[in-house]
Amino acid sequence: MRTIAIINMKGGVGKTVTTIQLASILANLYGKNVALVDCDGQCNLTRFYMPDYQDGDGLSVADVLETGGECCWSDNMQLVRPRIYLLPASASLYRIDLAAIQGKRTGICALKGFVEAMAEDGEVDMVLFDCPPGFTAASTAALMAARELIIPVEMDRFSLEGALEMVRQAESMLQVNPALRVDGVLITKWHKSPAVEQGERMLRQLGALPVFRQVIRQTDKVPESTFEKKPVLEYSWRSAASYDYRALAQEMFGPWEEADNHAV
Repeated sequence: MRTIAIINMKGGVGKTVTTIQLASILANLYGKNVALVDCDGQCNLTRFYMPDYQDGDGLSVADVLETGGECCWSDNMQLVRPRIYLLPASASLYRIDLAAIQGKRTGICALKGFVEAMAEDGEVDMVLFDCPPGFTAASTAALMAARELIIPVEMDRFSLEGALEMVRQAESMLQVNPALRVDGVLITKWHKSPAVEQGERMLRQLGALPVFRQVIRQTDKVPESTFEKKPVLEYSWRSAASYDYRALAQEMFGPWEEADNHAV
């Protein structure tokens, strides 16, 4: 079972969008069972799949961090699409962050135990953690539970600095999670312009970070798909972003078996 945290220190770079697209591709084209963990108190991933979700509608990431969750991992999860399960976020995550600031104990090891229970059960193939910008209690817990990192970036200085800081922090996490590694930096919202092309060249020439070959091109189909509450794979199969995310998945997971494809 692969466990992947999608994170950058900067917001607005496509972390949640990337989580949604990879989940859809893994479920529909690879036939994998995917568990999504929304670690962001803004709850964007949660509300994409569960628009009417309110705090207290079932267990959440905050509940797992505070209590460890139920004995059976599946009792914590919502089946939000065929093959896609979600552990929702809630505003209670902000309370946990405040408790951590005040020096109170938080269950940052709880997600690791939660994921280990999934692995033992054998029913989940992939776990994707959608992390907020910055090091919150939930994102730290995700980094302790994950083995892989994807770092989405836009081609601006702030995103690049966020990516570099993220790698430095990930290196410090190796002391408590030596299995953690960076799969790659993912360039998002790519479009043809001198500044973007220069930024991409600089990033690839740094050599300090692995960078995915595939970039995600900027297209209006992505924000349109969020209004429709559909992954871009379903909303616009032929769009640039849909093609790019499928190509990214093949770079990460290898080709899918055409005969085993599931209808989108």
